[in-house]
Amino acid sequence: MEDSVVIDADVFIRHWRTKSNRETLFEQLNKQYRNLFVSAVAKYEVFVGVAEKDRDEWEMLFNRVTVLAFDDATIETARSVYRQLKRENKMIDMSDILIASTAMVNDLPLATLNRDHFKRIRGLRLV
Repeated sequence: MEDSVVIDADVFIRHWRTKSNRETLFEQLNKQYRNLFVSAVAKYEVFVGVAEKDRDEWEMLFNRVTVLAFDDATIETARSVYRQLKRENKMIDMSDILIASTAMVNDLPLATLNRDHFKRIRGLRLV
């Protein structure tokens, strides 16, 4: 879907930390795309560091996106991506492999602030 995008955890975190400037990548994506998605793994990455006092605000932010499940197809894609990166000696964090695989399985581009790592993955479209 050309009007859809998967958003990486770092985009949410930068948005949160940039409270005074609402022209964040998240806000740009929200204006540009009709359907915003996040991998369940990326949501976990964010929520593991959320202070309890901020939980409700984070929940409201995540209500603006649809969470994509980590399923068997994603596991198989992640397995292939892992092997590709290992073979090419270009390994990245496991969570990034899982997030990228979720985008790939759902045939969606990924929006991230960490393009250097994600561009190593063949077949992944970045915005």
